[in-house]
Amino acid sequence: MNKNLNYILSILLVISQFGCDDAADSPYPALTFQSKSTISNKGRASAVAFVIGDKGYVALGRNAARSGALKDCWEYNPVTDGWTEKAVFPGLGRVNGIAEAVNGKAYVGLGFDLTKRPYLNEAQLKDFWCFDPVSNAWTRKADFPALSTNACVSFVIGNSIYVGFGFDGATFTNDLWKYDVATDQWKEMAYTGVTRRTGAVVCSDGEKVFFGTGYNSRKENNWWEYFPATDTWKERRAIPGTSREFGVGMSIGNRYFVATGRHFAGNLTGGHLKDDVVEYDAGKNVWYLRGVLPGGGRENAISFVINGKGYIGFGENDEGVLNDLWSFEP
Repeated sequence: MNKNLNYILSILLVISQFGCDDAADSPYPALTFQSKSTISNKGRASAVAFVIGDKGYVALGRNAARSGALKDCWEYNPVTDGWTEKAVFPGLGRVNGIAEAVNGKAYVGLGFDLTKRPYLNEAQLKDFWCFDPVSNAWTRKADFPALSTNACVSFVIGNSIYVGFGFDGATFTNDLWKYDVATDQWKEMAYTGVTRRTGAVVCSDGEKVFFGTGYNSRKENNWWEYFPATDTWKERRAIPGTSREFGVGMSIGNRYFVATGRHFAGNLTGGHLKDDVVEYDAGKNVWYLRGVLPGGGRENAISFVINGKGYIGFGENDEGVLNDLWSFEP
């Protein structure tokens, strides 16, 4: 099929999923994407990503469906479009972990042990580690206090990392915890009142925090704002179109993007992988459809932002893990 026709059909598919009344007319042109280099020829899914300074990092995850948990960590240089392998993660290989950067260091951990059955307590990994890119070394920190470690969300406010909304081996959760990097201590926040779930996304610019999507035996597409100063939540306009889980979220400046994921409904009842990129306008409380990721629909991808440019890649589709990386400017 002609590439231009294929692109047009993809746009029409996304528009049909949104409906005419759901997405606002975008004041921005459609996103354009650039293909970037990748780590190896194997690909990976369910990994973590973080940014320190002007370098991106990708670590952990797996290179096959439901197997092949990884412990490696790679640094991406956007100037050279090249990758450098860093010190191996000291804990177990894992999927669905979290990673955030504070004051020039990364904090990585939690997730799920693929070698264990999913409903066992020991499959939920609570260990938490600090990576220093200067010394290229890892240091263990205080364990996460709860079992809800599988496919959590995380974000940073000041010198604190917030983690919550994961699967604990028995149920979906809606707890939220704050980790203080200075004291190496965890504190549970107030009851959120938000629906329990896993596989959600967060978009945060360090001041504003937006949260939504995910799965909890039903599909979620709602969208919430969290106010760290008061530890309170307020529901915002839901993401247009069908729900999604295991997508990605990112903030580029004070603009907020959600992309990819799966609408879980089964192949015969409307289930599908998503390749759309949508933007939330916090001032107007509306959503814009911004474009379609060239590499196709996927879930369990990674995303990061360097110098005002967004990166989305890796993950998996119904045929296997993917090995691509794409950048865009908003």
